[in-house]
Amino acid sequence: MPESRHNPASPPRAAITGAAKIALTYALIAGVWILLSDRLVQVLAPDPAWMTGLGILKGWVFVAVTATLLYYMVKRLVAGVANRKAQLRTLIHTIPDLVWLKDPEGVYLACNQAFERFFGAPESEILGKSDYDFVPKEQADFFRQKDREAMAAGEPRVNEEWITLAAGGARVLIETLKTPMLDQSGVLVGVLGIGRDITQQDSHSRERAKLQAQLYEAQKLEALGRFAGGVAHDYNNMLSVILSNADLALYQMGESRPERKYLEEIVKAARHSAELTTRMLGFARRQPSDPQAMDFNRAVADLLPLLGRLAGEGIELTWKPGPNPWTAWVDRLQLEQVLTNLVVNARDAIQGPGQITLETANWTLRERDCADWTEPGSGQFVGIQVSDTGSGIAPEVQANIFEPFFTTKPSGHGTGLGLAMVRGIVRQHQGALQVETLPGRGTTFRVLFPRAGTEGAAGTGQP
Repeated sequence: MPESRHNPASPPRAAITGAAKIALTYALIAGVWILLSDRLVQVLAPDPAWMTGLGILKGWVFVAVTATLLYYMVKRLVAGVANRKAQLRTLIHTIPDLVWLKDPEGVYLACNQAFERFFGAPESEILGKSDYDFVPKEQADFFRQKDREAMAAGEPRVNEEWITLAAGGARVLIETLKTPMLDQSGVLVGVLGIGRDITQQDSHSRERAKLQAQLYEAQKLEALGRFAGGVAHDYNNMLSVILSNADLALYQMGESRPERKYLEEIVKAARHSAELTTRMLGFARRQPSDPQAMDFNRAVADLLPLLGRLAGEGIELTWKPGPNPWTAWVDRLQLEQVLTNLVVNARDAIQGPGQITLETANWTLRERDCADWTEPGSGQFVGIQVSDTGSGIAPEVQANIFEPFFTTKPSGHGTGLGLAMVRGIVRQHQGALQVETLPGRGTTFRVLFPRAGTEGAAGTGQP
């Protein structure tokens, strides 16, 4: 129990002054009444027998008048106290926050209607009971611990806690302020609690943090894109010189020359580097984009031979076209880049035999669905789903998979631009992207492109 820092309180000066005035007034009136009434009795009743009777009557009149005055005074005082008490009760019950008062042992002394919703019981059934009568022991222990902390500190304590309202079953986040209550002599009489529903504020805070993270990500990608684009252009110019001279040397060199194999390796490496340049330009969004309305099933089916070769032997590539897909608004070359990158990633995640499945479907995203997607936007889309039976993605790296130049593959087996380019293409098309993965149970990528003729499709074009 905290040591009181308050001196014993004395009655207010106004109350003492008022009580003294009433007492003095009463004494003065009583004294005047006694003197005058006795003199009046002597005048009216010279006979001793009459004087005794009038004296008794005078006493009863005094008692009657005094009782009447006391009745009206006490009635007025009680009515005032009752009125103030009713106003205070109305005020407490009007407060939308949860308000309650416990004694030092955790027994409820009072609560308002908002708090009744928490326990799902009226105040009359809550008073005289503790948290252990209404909530699970773990939660009651938590409440009791916070009560003790406030009492030990001797000052208000704030904490946040998730609670489930018994009335309606809603789960809300409550910001709780617990304050020790002291009487006029400074003795601890209980703990006053006020709980405010901050579920919406918490949701807004998380949404604001998410938007800030998205802004930071966009700024970072923009800076990296500018850098990658500048480097890729200069690198591409140098590669053009290397390839031109190597091709010219090969053309002039005989087939039997032993040096020919070295030139072929140079050409092979240069062409591979040119592919890397193409990826960097795609990440930088400096490749021209030409989205067109196309039959999505046919577009994917045309790429199956290429995707099958990328998957390699021992991995089964399964194609499940969706029924009656909408016309998609997509750049054919960039669709090929998306699918090749996803299939290569799926292939590398599979150790030994496995399966990669391609599925198409129509999608309609609503506003409440967008939180589950990357680059979200509500509307109608045509989607491709790429699933594998590989090792999945570890939880600690899932947040980084779309980072440019981030890769978990061994050195020389990946540039870290594949998924970054997929995200860039999806963003350029105003589409949506989703990843589902579990370590040891495979990964599923869903990529959505706008349905042709929709608002999103109309705004898609070269950046």
